[in-house]
Amino acid sequence: MRFTIIIVHRNGSNRLEALVNTAINVMSPHDEIIIVDNASTDQSITHIAKIFPKIRIIKNNFNLGYGHAANQGMNIGKGKYFLICNNDITLPINILTELENLFEKEPKAGIISGQQTNFDGEIIRTSSRKPSLLSEFDGVARIDHSKDPLKISEVGILRGACLGVNKIMVDEIGGYDEDFFFYFEDTEWCIRAYRSGWKVFLHPKIKIPHLSGASTREFFKESRIEFYRSRMKFWEKIFPKSIVTLLYLWNIPKLFLDLILYTFIVIITFGQSERLKKKMIDRCIVLLWLALAKPNSWGLPKN
Repeated sequence: MRFTIIIVHRNGSNRLEALVNTAINVMSPHDEIIIVDNASTDQSITHIAKIFPKIRIIKNNFNLGYGHAANQGMNIGKGKYFLICNNDITLPINILTELENLFEKEPKAGIISGQQTNFDGEIIRTSSRKPSLLSEFDGVARIDHSKDPLKISEVGILRGACLGVNKIMVDEIGGYDEDFFFYFEDTEWCIRAYRSGWKVFLHPKIKIPHLSGASTREFFKESRIEFYRSRMKFWEKIFPKSIVTLLYLWNIPKLFLDLILYTFIVIITFGQSERLKKKMIDRCIVLLWLALAKPNSWGLPKN
């Protein structure tokens, strides 16, 4: 078996059907598809099972997170390589061949992504340098205006909507860290791969259309809490305690100052900008979550 295509899914029948159709188009007889359903509350899996009865589906009774679902697929997948996908992307026809070629050329390539775009073809930032103290300082990090490379390049971290993964690497360092429910599990994996001697690549000639945020759009407030929860967990996993302390000392007061600034702008502009109102709400709910000692019950739904 060459590739196991693992689709992590929760709700959205049309998105899933469109992705499965593109996956079938890119497959050879030496590839397989596994769908892992994270306790969908709609009828999407029933619908897909009727249309594609030969595709293997894992149905979870609870949503235990993106990384957990991806690991389930990798645990039973028979491929030499994995392609781990969100349900809101489209697979280009050349993706498996191009990934295989790069894996064969670079034996220590552990994780590879193509260049993400929106559905109009505009570039979505897909890679970054490895995180550092300065990169995690909100505000200061915006000074870095570097872009994704234009040719195949080794990078620090990848945005994980669609990742090609070497099974040998997974056998050596493990899969996703399941302490992360959603957000930053891909970033931590890239850092762990790098620290274990594996390489992380961006392959910009592979263009991957991505409907960014489709799975969390209806849960804006919950997703912002989940983002900050995962971000703080990420700091604690990869940085020494001294740096984690500095990050807290900078970023939490920064949230409060941002709230004051955005509230003022929203008031004087009479709430005309939805983007600014969302930024204000973001800071408000995260600060309330922190003030209440980060309750576990807040965040994205688990069932």
